[in-house]
Amino acid sequence: MLVNVLGALVAIIDRKNKGNVIPAAIQMMKSLSERGNDSFGLATHDKVFLCESLRELSESRIHSSAAIGYGLNRIFSKDIPQPLADGTTRLAFEGRIYPTSEVPDCEKALSLTEERTDNGLGEFVHRVEGAYAAAIMHNGQLAVARDLLGCKPLYWGEARGIMAFASEQKALWTIGINMPRRFPPGEVWVLGAGDISVRKPDDLTCHAHRSDIDSAAEELSDLVVESIRRRSGDLKRVAIAYSGGVDSAVVASSSALAGLDVELFTVTMRGNGEVEHAKRSAEALGFPLTVKQYSLSDLRSSIPEVIKRIERADVMSLAIAIPVFWVSQLAEKEGFQAFFAGQGADELFGGYDRYVTAYQREGPEKANEMMMKDVQRIAELNLERDEQATAGSKAELRLPFSDLDLVRFALSLPIHLKIGGTDEALQKLILRRVAQLQGVPKSASERPKRAMQYATGVASSIREIAKQARITPRDYVSKQYDRFTRRLLVRS
Repeated sequence: MLVNVLGALVAIIDRKNKGNVIPAAIQMMKSLSERGNDSFGLATHDKVFLCESLRELSESRIHSSAAIGYGLNRIFSKDIPQPLADGTTRLAFEGRIYPTSEVPDCEKALSLTEERTDNGLGEFVHRVEGAYAAAIMHNGQLAVARDLLGCKPLYWGEARGIMAFASEQKALWTIGINMPRRFPPGEVWVLGAGDISVRKPDDLTCHAHRSDIDSAAEELSDLVVESIRRRSGDLKRVAIAYSGGVDSAVVASSSALAGLDVELFTVTMRGNGEVEHAKRSAEALGFPLTVKQYSLSDLRSSIPEVIKRIERADVMSLAIAIPVFWVSQLAEKEGFQAFFAGQGADELFGGYDRYVTAYQREGPEKANEMMMKDVQRIAELNLERDEQATAGSKAELRLPFSDLDLVRFALSLPIHLKIGGTDEALQKLILRRVAQLQGVPKSASERPKRAMQYATGVASSIREIAKQARITPRDYVSKQYDRFTRRLLVRS
Protein backbone atom coordinates (compact mmCIF):
# COMPACT_ATOMS: atom_id res chain seq x y z
CA MET A 1 0.00 0.00 0.00
CA LEU A 2 0.96 3.53 -0.18
CA VAL A 3 4.03 4.50 1.59
CA ASN A 4 6.04 7.91 1.33
CA VAL A 5 9.07 9.25 3.16
CA LEU A 6 9.42 12.87 4.15
CA GLY A 7 10.89 13.11 7.62
CA ALA A 8 10.41 12.42 11.30
CA LEU A 9 7.52 13.32 13.59
CA VAL A 10 7.58 13.41 17.40
CA ALA A 11 5.02 14.53 19.98
CA ILE A 12 5.35 14.42 23.76
CA ILE A 13 3.33 15.55 26.77
CA ASP A 14 3.65 15.44 30.55
CA ARG A 15 0.22 14.16 31.60
CA LYS A 16 0.62 15.87 35.00
CA ASN A 17 1.51 19.19 33.35
CA LYS A 18 4.52 19.65 35.65
CA GLY A 19 7.76 18.65 33.96
CA ASN A 20 9.82 20.01 31.07
CA VAL A 21 9.63 17.57 28.12
CA ILE A 22 11.87 19.56 25.76
CA PRO A 23 15.12 17.63 26.47
CA ALA A 24 13.29 14.36 25.80
CA ALA A 25 11.76 15.74 22.60
CA ILE A 26 15.17 16.79 21.32
CA GLN A 27 16.60 13.38 22.21
CA MET A 28 13.81 11.73 20.25
CA MET A 29 14.48 13.93 17.23
CA LYS A 30 18.19 13.15 17.44
CA SER A 31 17.49 9.41 17.25
CA LEU A 32 15.41 9.99 14.09
CA SER A 33 17.78 12.41 12.36
CA GLU A 34 18.58 9.88 9.62
CA ARG A 35 14.94 10.15 8.53
CA GLY A 36 15.20 13.90 8.09
CA ASN A 37 18.00 16.37 8.79
CA ASP A 38 17.51 19.21 6.31
CA SER A 39 15.93 21.26 9.08
CA PHE A 40 14.54 20.75 12.58
CA GLY A 41 11.56 22.32 14.29
CA LEU A 42 9.94 22.23 17.71
CA ALA A 43 6.67 23.81 18.83
CA THR A 44 5.16 24.45 22.24
CA HIS A 45 1.70 25.87 22.92
CA ASP A 46 2.99 29.43 22.54
CA LYS A 47 6.15 29.26 20.40
CA VAL A 48 7.68 27.66 17.30
CA PHE A 49 11.43 27.17 16.85
CA LEU A 50 12.91 26.33 13.42
CA CYS A 51 16.63 25.58 13.19
CA GLU A 52 19.21 24.06 10.88
CA SER A 53 20.63 21.82 13.60
CA LEU A 54 19.53 20.04 16.75
CA ARG A 55 22.33 21.81 18.58
CA GLU A 56 20.56 25.13 18.00
CA LEU A 57 17.39 23.67 19.47
CA SER A 58 19.30 22.38 22.48
CA GLU A 59 20.69 25.86 23.13
CA SER A 60 17.33 27.64 22.80
CA ARG A 61 16.37 27.19 26.49
CA ILE A 62 12.80 26.15 25.71
CA HIS A 63 10.67 24.95 28.61
CA SER A 64 7.29 23.28 28.18
CA SER A 65 5.20 20.36 29.41
CA ALA A 66 4.15 19.50 25.84
CA ALA A 67 5.78 19.77 22.42
CA ILE A 68 5.64 18.56 18.84
CA GLY A 69 8.72 18.27 16.65
CA TYR A 70 9.68 17.59 13.06
CA GLY A 71 12.86 16.72 11.18
CA LEU A 72 12.56 17.51 7.47
CA ASN A 73 13.83 15.33 4.63
CA ARG A 74 13.37 17.66 1.65
CA ILE A 75 12.56 15.69 -1.51
CA PHE A 76 10.61 18.37 -3.40
CA SER A 77 11.05 22.13 -3.27
CA LYS A 78 7.54 22.33 -1.77
CA ASP A 79 8.69 20.41 1.34
CA ILE A 80 9.15 23.13 3.95
CA PRO A 81 10.30 23.27 7.60
CA GLN A 82 7.79 22.40 10.31
CA PRO A 83 5.95 22.68 12.67
CA LEU A 84 3.66 25.32 11.19
CA ALA A 85 1.76 27.92 13.21
CA ASP A 86 -1.50 29.76 12.61
CA GLY A 87 -2.74 31.78 15.54
CA THR A 88 -2.70 29.44 18.52
CA THR A 89 -2.58 26.26 16.39
CA ARG A 90 0.66 24.30 15.88
CA LEU A 91 0.87 21.49 13.31
CA ALA A 92 3.47 18.86 12.42
CA PHE A 93 2.41 16.80 9.39
CA GLU A 94 4.44 13.84 8.11
CA GLY A 95 3.20 12.60 4.75
CA ARG A 96 1.27 13.50 1.60
CA ILE A 97 -2.27 14.53 0.74
CA TYR A 98 -3.80 13.28 -2.50
CA PRO A 99 -4.15 14.47 -5.16
CA THR A 100 -0.59 15.79 -4.98
CA SER A 101 0.17 19.32 -6.13
CA GLU A 102 2.87 21.95 -5.85
CA VAL A 103 1.34 23.28 -2.61
CA PRO A 104 3.15 22.11 0.55
CA ASP A 105 1.22 19.19 2.04
CA CYS A 106 1.62 20.54 5.56
CA GLU A 107 0.04 23.86 4.52
CA LYS A 108 -2.90 22.01 2.96
CA ALA A 109 -3.25 19.96 6.15
CA LEU A 110 -3.22 23.07 8.34
CA SER A 111 -5.87 24.74 6.20
CA LEU A 112 -8.10 21.65 6.18
CA THR A 113 -7.78 20.86 9.88
CA GLU A 114 -8.70 24.40 10.93
CA GLU A 115 -12.19 23.75 9.58
CA ARG A 116 -12.68 20.47 11.46
CA THR A 117 -13.57 19.33 14.95
CA ASP A 118 -11.52 17.24 17.42
CA ASN A 119 -8.68 19.75 17.20
CA GLY A 120 -9.04 19.64 13.45
CA LEU A 121 -7.98 16.03 12.96
CA GLY A 122 -11.15 14.00 13.44
CA GLU A 123 -12.97 14.87 10.25
CA PHE A 124 -9.67 15.31 8.39
CA VAL A 125 -8.74 11.64 8.86
CA HIS A 126 -12.11 10.47 7.62
CA ARG A 127 -12.49 12.81 4.65
CA VAL A 128 -8.99 13.46 3.28
CA GLU A 129 -7.13 10.95 1.11
CA GLY A 130 -3.49 10.62 2.01
CA ALA A 131 -0.71 8.85 3.83
CA TYR A 132 0.36 10.63 7.00
CA ALA A 133 0.92 10.93 10.71
CA ALA A 134 0.05 14.26 12.27
CA ALA A 135 0.12 16.14 15.57
CA ILE A 136 -1.67 19.36 16.49
CA MET A 137 -1.43 21.56 19.58
CA HIS A 138 -4.34 23.90 20.23
CA ASN A 139 -6.01 25.43 23.30
CA GLY A 140 -3.88 23.46 25.73
CA GLN A 141 -4.53 20.12 24.04
CA LEU A 142 -2.41 17.75 21.97
CA ALA A 143 -4.11 15.76 19.18
CA VAL A 144 -2.41 12.93 17.30
CA ALA A 145 -3.66 11.00 14.26
CA ARG A 146 -2.67 8.43 11.65
CA ASP A 147 -4.12 7.79 8.19
CA LEU A 148 -6.84 5.19 7.74
CA LEU A 149 -4.67 2.40 6.31
CA GLY A 150 -1.61 3.18 8.41
CA CYS A 151 0.56 4.05 5.43
CA LYS A 152 2.80 6.15 7.67
CA PRO A 153 4.24 4.52 10.80
CA LEU A 154 3.45 5.95 14.21
CA TYR A 155 4.25 4.49 17.64
CA TRP A 156 3.41 5.56 21.16
CA GLY A 157 4.24 4.74 24.74
CA GLU A 158 4.08 6.04 28.30
CA ALA A 159 6.54 6.06 31.20
CA ARG A 160 6.74 8.08 34.41
CA GLY A 161 3.73 10.19 33.47
CA ILE A 162 5.15 11.10 30.05
CA MET A 163 3.26 10.06 26.92
CA ALA A 164 5.16 10.23 23.65
CA PHE A 165 4.55 9.53 19.93
CA ALA A 166 7.08 9.08 17.14
CA SER A 167 7.60 7.90 13.56
CA GLU A 168 9.82 5.06 14.77
CA GLN A 169 10.19 3.01 17.93
CA LYS A 170 13.83 3.97 18.46
CA ALA A 171 12.78 7.51 19.40
CA LEU A 172 10.73 6.10 22.27
CA TRP A 173 13.43 3.65 23.33
CA THR A 174 15.89 6.50 23.81
CA ILE A 175 13.67 8.17 26.44
CA GLY A 176 12.99 5.04 28.47
CA ILE A 177 9.84 3.75 26.77
CA ASN A 178 11.14 0.27 26.05
CA MET A 179 7.92 -1.36 24.86
CA PRO A 180 6.27 1.03 22.38
CA ARG A 181 2.93 0.20 20.84
CA ARG A 182 1.58 0.75 17.36
CA PHE A 183 -0.73 3.77 17.07
CA PRO A 184 -3.97 2.40 15.59
CA PRO A 185 -4.47 3.41 11.94
CA GLY A 186 -7.35 5.81 11.42
CA GLU A 187 -7.65 6.81 15.07
CA VAL A 188 -7.46 10.32 16.52
CA TRP A 189 -6.40 10.86 20.13
CA VAL A 190 -6.94 14.16 21.90
CA LEU A 191 -4.96 14.57 25.12
CA GLY A 192 -6.07 17.24 27.56
CA ALA A 193 -5.78 17.84 31.27
CA GLY A 194 -5.47 14.26 32.49
CA ASP A 195 -7.88 12.70 29.98
CA ILE A 196 -7.78 11.18 26.49
CA SER A 197 -10.61 11.08 23.97
CA VAL A 198 -10.34 8.60 21.13
CA ARG A 199 -12.10 8.65 17.78
CA LYS A 200 -12.21 5.28 16.05
CA PRO A 201 -11.62 4.75 12.31
CA ASP A 202 -14.18 4.17 9.60
CA ASP A 203 -14.88 0.59 8.56
CA LEU A 204 -13.43 -0.42 5.18
CA THR A 205 -15.95 -3.18 4.60
CA CYS A 206 -18.29 -2.86 1.62
CA HIS A 207 -21.29 -4.66 0.18
CA ALA A 208 -20.47 -7.28 -2.42
CA HIS A 209 -19.96 -5.87 -5.90
CA ARG A 210 -21.86 -8.27 -8.20
CA SER A 211 -20.06 -7.59 -11.45
CA ASP A 212 -18.80 -9.89 -14.16
CA ILE A 213 -15.04 -10.02 -14.50
CA ASP A 214 -14.82 -7.99 -17.72
CA SER A 215 -16.78 -4.97 -16.48
CA ALA A 216 -15.12 -5.20 -13.05
CA ALA A 217 -11.67 -5.30 -14.69
CA GLU A 218 -12.47 -2.21 -16.75
CA GLU A 219 -13.51 -0.34 -13.61
CA LEU A 220 -10.45 -1.55 -11.70
CA SER A 221 -8.16 -0.48 -14.54
CA ASP A 222 -9.63 3.02 -14.40
CA LEU A 223 -9.19 3.10 -10.61
CA VAL A 224 -5.50 2.14 -10.82
CA VAL A 225 -4.83 4.81 -13.43
CA GLU A 226 -6.72 7.41 -11.39
CA SER A 227 -4.83 6.40 -8.24
CA ILE A 228 -1.57 7.04 -10.06
CA ARG A 229 -2.81 10.41 -11.32
CA ARG A 230 -3.61 11.40 -7.73
CA ARG A 231 -0.12 10.37 -6.68
CA SER A 232 1.75 12.06 -9.51
CA GLY A 233 0.50 15.64 -9.70
CA ASP A 234 4.00 16.77 -8.73
CA LEU A 235 5.79 14.35 -11.11
CA LYS A 236 6.61 14.09 -14.79
CA ARG A 237 8.49 10.83 -14.62
CA VAL A 238 8.53 7.92 -12.21
CA ALA A 239 10.60 4.86 -11.42
CA ILE A 240 8.84 1.51 -11.00
CA ALA A 241 10.14 -1.25 -8.73
CA TYR A 242 9.83 -4.03 -11.29
CA SER A 243 9.79 -7.78 -10.74
CA GLY A 244 8.33 -8.87 -14.05
CA GLY A 245 5.11 -10.02 -12.37
CA VAL A 246 1.57 -8.81 -12.91
CA ASP A 247 1.49 -6.32 -9.98
CA SER A 248 4.45 -4.22 -11.07
CA ALA A 249 3.56 -4.60 -14.76
CA VAL A 250 0.08 -3.13 -14.16
CA VAL A 251 1.59 -0.28 -12.14
CA ALA A 252 4.01 0.43 -15.01
CA SER A 253 1.39 0.30 -17.77
CA SER A 254 -1.08 2.35 -15.69
CA SER A 255 1.62 4.97 -15.06
CA ALA A 256 2.12 5.34 -18.79
CA LEU A 257 -1.64 5.63 -19.29
CA ALA A 258 -1.61 8.38 -16.66
CA GLY A 259 0.85 10.34 -18.82
CA LEU A 260 4.09 9.68 -16.93
CA ASP A 261 7.48 8.83 -18.34
CA VAL A 262 8.28 5.39 -16.94
CA GLU A 263 11.56 3.64 -16.16
CA LEU A 264 11.72 0.20 -14.60
CA PHE A 265 14.18 -0.80 -11.86
CA THR A 266 15.06 -4.37 -10.95
CA VAL A 267 17.34 -5.37 -8.07
CA THR A 268 18.56 -8.92 -7.59
CA MET A 269 21.34 -11.05 -6.20
CA ARG A 270 24.19 -11.75 -8.60
CA GLY A 271 23.68 -14.89 -10.65
CA ASN A 272 19.90 -14.98 -10.10
CA GLY A 273 18.16 -16.26 -13.22
CA GLU A 274 14.98 -14.27 -12.54
CA VAL A 275 16.61 -11.17 -13.98
CA GLU A 276 16.38 -12.57 -17.50
CA HIS A 277 12.60 -12.72 -17.25
CA ALA A 278 12.51 -9.11 -16.02
CA LYS A 279 14.59 -8.05 -19.03
CA ARG A 280 12.39 -9.88 -21.54
CA SER A 281 9.10 -8.65 -20.10
CA ALA A 282 10.38 -5.06 -19.81
CA GLU A 283 11.35 -5.17 -23.47
CA ALA A 284 7.89 -6.50 -24.35
CA LEU A 285 6.29 -3.68 -22.33
CA GLY A 286 8.45 -1.14 -24.12
CA PHE A 287 9.87 0.58 -21.05
CA PRO A 288 13.58 1.14 -20.31
CA LEU A 289 14.93 -1.12 -17.56
CA THR A 290 17.79 -0.52 -15.12
CA VAL A 291 19.14 -3.64 -13.43
CA LYS A 292 21.51 -3.81 -10.49
CA GLN A 293 22.88 -7.08 -9.19
CA TYR A 294 24.28 -7.41 -5.68
CA SER A 295 26.94 -9.67 -4.19
CA LEU A 296 26.94 -11.51 -0.87
CA SER A 297 29.28 -8.80 0.38
CA ASP A 298 26.76 -6.10 -0.62
CA LEU A 299 24.01 -7.98 1.18
CA ARG A 300 26.13 -8.53 4.28
CA SER A 301 26.77 -4.78 4.57
CA SER A 302 23.09 -3.92 3.97
CA ILE A 303 21.71 -6.26 6.64
CA PRO A 304 22.62 -4.21 9.75
CA GLU A 305 21.53 -0.98 8.07
CA VAL A 306 18.13 -2.35 7.12
CA ILE A 307 17.58 -4.01 10.50
CA LYS A 308 18.25 -0.64 12.12
CA ARG A 309 15.65 0.90 9.85
CA ILE A 310 12.84 -1.64 10.14
CA GLU A 311 13.37 -2.32 13.88
CA ARG A 312 12.50 -6.01 13.53
CA ALA A 313 14.42 -9.22 14.24
CA ASP A 314 12.55 -11.23 11.63
CA VAL A 315 14.24 -13.01 8.72
CA MET A 316 11.26 -12.76 6.37
CA SER A 317 10.72 -9.03 7.01
CA LEU A 318 14.42 -8.40 6.42
CA ALA A 319 14.43 -10.37 3.16
CA ILE A 320 11.52 -8.27 1.84
CA ALA A 321 12.81 -4.92 3.12
CA ILE A 322 16.29 -5.21 1.60
CA PRO A 323 15.12 -5.14 -2.06
CA VAL A 324 12.86 -2.17 -1.27
CA PHE A 325 15.85 -0.42 0.34
CA TRP A 326 18.02 -1.15 -2.70
CA VAL A 327 15.41 0.16 -5.18
CA SER A 328 15.10 3.42 -3.21
CA GLN A 329 18.89 3.86 -3.35
CA LEU A 330 19.01 3.09 -7.07
CA ALA A 331 16.09 5.36 -7.96
CA GLU A 332 17.66 8.21 -5.98
CA LYS A 333 21.01 7.67 -7.69
CA GLU A 334 19.30 7.91 -11.07
CA GLY A 335 17.67 11.21 -10.14
CA PHE A 336 14.08 10.12 -9.51
CA GLN A 337 12.09 11.87 -6.80
CA ALA A 338 9.54 9.07 -6.46
CA PHE A 339 9.09 5.43 -7.31
CA PHE A 340 5.99 3.25 -7.45
CA ALA A 341 5.64 -0.38 -6.43
CA GLY A 342 2.91 -3.01 -6.50
CA GLN A 343 2.67 -3.81 -2.78
CA GLY A 344 -0.86 -4.36 -1.55
CA ALA A 345 -2.10 -6.24 -4.62
CA ASP A 346 -1.65 -9.65 -3.00
CA GLU A 347 -3.86 -8.76 -0.01
CA LEU A 348 -6.52 -7.13 -2.17
CA PHE A 349 -6.72 -9.66 -5.00
CA GLY A 350 -5.80 -13.02 -3.44
CA GLY A 351 -2.13 -13.36 -4.29
CA TYR A 352 -0.86 -15.41 -1.35
CA ASP A 353 -0.78 -19.20 -1.30
CA ARG A 354 -2.44 -19.25 2.11
CA TYR A 355 -5.60 -17.80 0.56
CA VAL A 356 -5.70 -20.60 -2.00
CA THR A 357 -5.12 -23.18 0.75
CA ALA A 358 -8.00 -21.74 2.77
CA TYR A 359 -10.17 -21.64 -0.36
CA GLN A 360 -9.43 -25.32 -1.01
CA ARG A 361 -9.81 -26.59 2.55
CA GLU A 362 -12.46 -24.35 4.08
CA GLY A 363 -14.20 -22.65 1.18
CA PRO A 364 -14.30 -19.20 -0.43
CA GLU A 365 -15.79 -17.44 2.60
CA LYS A 366 -12.78 -18.37 4.73
CA ALA A 367 -10.35 -17.17 2.07
CA ASN A 368 -12.24 -13.89 1.78
CA GLU A 369 -12.22 -13.46 5.57
CA MET A 370 -8.43 -13.95 5.66
CA MET A 371 -7.92 -11.36 2.94
CA MET A 372 -10.09 -8.82 4.76
CA LYS A 373 -8.15 -9.30 7.99
CA ASP A 374 -4.85 -8.90 6.18
CA VAL A 375 -5.97 -5.61 4.64
CA GLN A 376 -7.03 -4.37 8.07
CA ARG A 377 -3.55 -5.32 9.40
CA ILE A 378 -1.61 -4.15 6.34
CA ALA A 379 0.25 -1.48 8.30
CA GLU A 380 1.62 -4.01 10.76
CA LEU A 381 2.28 -6.67 8.11
CA ASN A 382 3.87 -4.57 5.37
CA LEU A 383 3.53 -0.79 5.31
CA GLU A 384 5.63 0.14 8.33
CA ARG A 385 8.44 -2.13 7.23
CA ASP A 386 8.59 -0.78 3.68
CA GLU A 387 8.33 2.86 4.71
CA GLN A 388 11.10 2.52 7.26
CA ALA A 389 13.30 0.64 4.77
CA THR A 390 13.26 3.72 2.53
CA ALA A 391 13.30 6.37 5.29
CA GLY A 392 15.62 9.27 4.55
CA SER A 393 15.88 8.49 0.84
CA LYS A 394 15.44 11.32 -1.65
CA ALA A 395 13.31 8.98 -3.77
CA GLU A 396 9.88 8.65 -2.22
CA LEU A 397 7.94 5.36 -2.29
CA ARG A 398 4.32 5.67 -3.40
CA LEU A 399 1.99 2.69 -3.67
CA PRO A 400 -0.96 3.00 -6.08
CA PHE A 401 -2.84 0.01 -4.66
CA SER A 402 -3.35 1.95 -1.41
CA ASP A 403 -5.90 4.35 -2.89
CA LEU A 404 -9.00 4.20 -0.68
CA ASP A 405 -11.46 4.14 -3.60
CA LEU A 406 -9.49 1.28 -5.10
CA VAL A 407 -9.22 -0.56 -1.77
CA ARG A 408 -12.96 -0.33 -1.11
CA PHE A 409 -13.73 -1.49 -4.64
CA ALA A 410 -11.36 -4.46 -4.30
CA LEU A 411 -12.86 -5.46 -0.96
CA SER A 412 -16.34 -5.38 -2.51
CA LEU A 413 -15.48 -7.89 -5.21
CA PRO A 414 -16.66 -11.49 -4.83
CA ILE A 415 -13.90 -14.01 -4.22
CA HIS A 416 -14.45 -15.82 -7.54
CA LEU A 417 -13.12 -12.74 -9.36
CA LYS A 418 -9.86 -13.07 -7.43
CA ILE A 419 -9.21 -16.77 -6.92
CA GLY A 420 -10.58 -19.05 -9.62
CA GLY A 421 -9.45 -22.31 -8.05
CA THR A 422 -6.48 -23.94 -6.39
CA ASP A 423 -4.01 -23.54 -9.26
CA GLU A 424 -1.42 -20.85 -8.45
CA ALA A 425 -1.72 -19.46 -11.98
CA LEU A 426 -5.35 -18.59 -11.25
CA GLN A 427 -4.60 -16.20 -8.36
CA LYS A 428 -5.40 -12.50 -8.84
CA LEU A 429 -7.73 -13.25 -11.74
CA ILE A 430 -9.14 -9.75 -12.03
CA LEU A 431 -5.74 -8.06 -11.92
CA ARG A 432 -4.53 -10.36 -14.68
CA ARG A 433 -7.56 -9.33 -16.73
CA VAL A 434 -6.66 -5.66 -16.11
CA ALA A 435 -3.17 -6.41 -17.42
CA GLN A 436 -4.67 -7.93 -20.58
CA LEU A 437 -6.90 -4.87 -21.08
CA GLN A 438 -3.89 -2.60 -20.78
CA GLY A 439 -1.83 -4.59 -23.27
CA VAL A 440 0.61 -6.11 -20.79
CA PRO A 441 2.38 -9.06 -22.46
CA LYS A 442 1.43 -12.58 -21.35
CA SER A 443 4.95 -13.12 -20.00
CA ALA A 444 3.99 -10.76 -17.16
CA SER A 445 0.18 -11.00 -17.00
CA GLU A 446 0.14 -14.80 -16.74
CA ARG A 447 3.32 -15.30 -14.72
CA PRO A 448 2.75 -17.18 -11.42
CA LYS A 449 3.56 -15.20 -8.32
CA ARG A 450 7.12 -15.27 -7.00
CA ALA A 451 7.48 -13.58 -3.61
CA MET A 452 9.98 -10.71 -3.61
CA GLN A 453 12.31 -12.32 -1.08
CA TYR A 454 12.62 -15.42 -3.27
CA ALA A 455 12.49 -13.82 -6.73
CA THR A 456 15.41 -11.53 -5.86
CA GLY A 457 17.45 -14.31 -4.27
CA VAL A 458 17.77 -12.35 -1.03
CA ALA A 459 16.17 -14.98 1.22
CA SER A 460 18.46 -17.77 0.03
CA SER A 461 21.48 -15.46 0.23
CA ILE A 462 20.70 -14.58 3.87
CA ARG A 463 20.66 -18.31 4.55
CA GLU A 464 24.05 -18.63 2.87
CA ILE A 465 25.55 -15.81 4.96
CA ALA A 466 24.19 -17.40 8.13
CA LYS A 467 25.57 -20.78 7.05
CA GLN A 468 29.01 -19.23 6.60
CA ALA A 469 28.72 -17.86 10.15
CA ARG A 470 27.70 -21.37 11.30
CA ILE A 471 24.43 -20.26 12.85
CA THR A 472 20.79 -20.31 11.77
CA PRO A 473 19.37 -17.39 9.78
CA ARG A 474 17.12 -16.58 12.73
CA ASP A 475 20.05 -16.42 15.14
CA TYR A 476 22.11 -14.38 12.68
CA VAL A 477 19.39 -11.75 12.32
CA SER A 478 18.71 -11.75 16.06
CA LYS A 479 22.36 -11.05 16.81
CA GLN A 480 22.37 -8.12 14.39
CA TYR A 481 19.17 -6.78 15.95
CA ASP A 482 20.52 -7.11 19.49
CA ARG A 483 23.63 -5.10 18.57
CA PHE A 484 21.44 -2.32 17.26
CA THR A 485 18.98 -2.18 20.17
CA ARG A 486 21.47 -2.64 23.01
CA ARG A 487 22.76 0.92 22.77
CA LEU A 488 19.29 2.49 22.43
CA LEU A 489 17.21 0.84 25.11
CA VAL A 490 17.08 2.83 28.33
CA ARG A 491 15.92 1.18 31.51
CA SER A 492 12.80 2.79 32.91
